Amino acid sequence: MNRKKRGLWIARWLLRPMLVVLIAAILWHYFSGLQFALVADRIRGIGPAAFAILLPYAFVFLVESFAWRLAIRKNPPPGVGMLLLIRVATDALLYSIPGGVAVGEPMRPVLLKRECGLDITEGIGSCIITKINIAVAQSVFILIGFSLVIALYRGVAAQLGPGEGVKGFAVIALSLLCVVGLLTLPFSGPRMEQVFRTLARIPLPPFRSFLAKGEPYVLRLDEHVGRFARDHMGKFALSLLLSFSAWVLVGVESFLILKFLGADPTFTQAVALESTASLFRIVFFFLPGGIGASEVGFVTLLIAFGFPDPVTLSAAYIAVKRLKEAGWILVGYLIFWFIGFNPFGKGKRQAKA
Repeated sequence: MNRKKRGLWIARWLLRPMLVVLIAAILWHYFSGLQFALVADRIRGIGPAAFAILLPYAFVFLVESFAWRLAIRKNPPPGVGMLLLIRVATDALLYSIPGGVAVGEPMRPVLLKRECGLDITEGIGSCIITKINIAVAQSVFILIGFSLVIALYRGVAAQLGPGEGVKGFAVIALSLLCVVGLLTLPFSGPRMEQVFRTLARIPLPPFRSFLAKGEPYVLRLDEHVGRFARDHMGKFALSLLLSFSAWVLVGVESFLILKFLGADPTFTQAVALESTASLFRIVFFFLPGGIGASEVGFVTLLIAFGFPDPVTLSAAYIAVKRLKEAGWILVGYLIFWFIGFNPFGKGKRQAKA
């Protein structure tokens, strides 16, 4: 076994299970003495207001669909309604299967071509642009969340030790700024073409032949992405603003859930919760929806914020969040059924009538 394969084997069969066990141990530490009757009482206390919890994420889907439409150069672009359906359906894959990003994201341009007749290269380009904008907006959102925690909740940072909170924030801030810089590189010029040309210098005839076949598509894709920010500055800025607005709406959702569960949160705390959960989902991408990892972040912060009976509140909050996600996952799979598309069956997908 070579060194690369050995590293992958260690990551898959040793590190991942160890991280999962660690997360499970932390959650057991917090919830081993949990009284489920109190959690159920908190959730029942929401009553009919539970339907309002679904609204913020419905607007998240809608806002991100508008942002996606702005990244499509076809005139006229597909309708927001169809983009919304594709967005909800593919998100169901992201949150319901391990490594869902690797399945859901590539499926979007396929569905764009199938349902909207959009050229596959343009579809991929629009998805890349939209994903970059969402990731940049997410990085800014996480940075704001951690900034608010460090600035307004000294007790949270103090739990890490003298000066450790500031050091941790500095590391996270620097990392996020580097991420934003890397993410926006494709907008500064033909970066994919440059990478492609570098790879083409590798003296392997079969590899060069493979690259030659894909060269026209790469050049078209690079033009679409690389020229978007420069040629469509207004659309680019609006798309980025809408992407950030979607993350703010996720913070609104957390605020409403805590409020309905009887807590008295501030919007700052809601933003901090979601920014922490977002960071955990990125780090633990191999867990569907960051399950377990996000929960650790939720309960740790809710305890640190000093809410009364924080463990019960955390369990109720987590249950409501996961039930909401399960509801949207169900809607996503119903959309796949409605359009006659099997996301898991190769060669079994029905052609559109």
